[in-house]
Amino acid sequence: MGLGTAALWFVDAPDPIAVLRSGVQSDTDAAAAVARKLHPGLEPTLVGMAPLTAFAVASEPNRVLVGCYPGITVVCASEPAAVRPSTLEESWTSLLPSTHTFLVASEREHAWGAFAQWDSGTLKRSFSAGPTYIHEDEGLPFPWERPFWSGDHPLQFDGEKFPDPQALPFHPQEFADAASAHWLGVRMIGGARDGDTDPGSVLLCDFAMRDPAATPPPEPPRPENPEPQRKRGLFRRR
Repeated sequence: MGLGTAALWFVDAPDPIAVLRSGVQSDTDAAAAVARKLHPGLEPTLVGMAPLTAFAVASEPNRVLVGCYPGITVVCASEPAAVRPSTLEESWTSLLPSTHTFLVASEREHAWGAFAQWDSGTLKRSFSAGPTYIHEDEGLPFPWERPFWSGDHPLQFDGEKFPDPQALPFHPQEFADAASAHWLGVRMIGGARDGDTDPGSVLLCDFAMRDPAATPPPEPPRPENPEPQRKRGLFRRR
């Protein structure tokens, strides 16, 4: 499987859906503190603000997206995109103390999707699959999962191909997106639906992590007596 990306949500807010729907902005200083905790010894440089839909940007080396809102913190990175979420290291699941920790992960090339929920550090549910193979299915299914298992969200196949007999009755990325919508009221992969929060309105701090001790590249030498440049008229490229 290719390099996937995951979003870990640490939630204490009693109504996280209302918090994200309100359009609240991320606390940059708090987000930078989380980035430093993720990468000890490196210093975060704010590249800009990125929408939740751009969470795959975090798969780039030394890049991390963090959003800090009242009672909610989200971290997007490639490291938590484990094929089996139950094996995710405790350093990630307990990165921040929280009542609930939610994982939503995906990888586009192989149509892989996964989700998991921990309550006060204890795994309650974990699911991970591609279109034809389940990598992990731990814990009791939640009630919101029922329409997927009953075939209400079937996989769509090319009309010229026969469906794989081992195909799941749903798309695993859509399944993971539904988990995000149920927990947080926002879909990270497939876009907003009726009643969802627009994922483009949830902005995260986009940090590039840099070694403060690294020597910056030297500037090119400048000529001692540069010749004056002739003035040129303005022109327009066709």
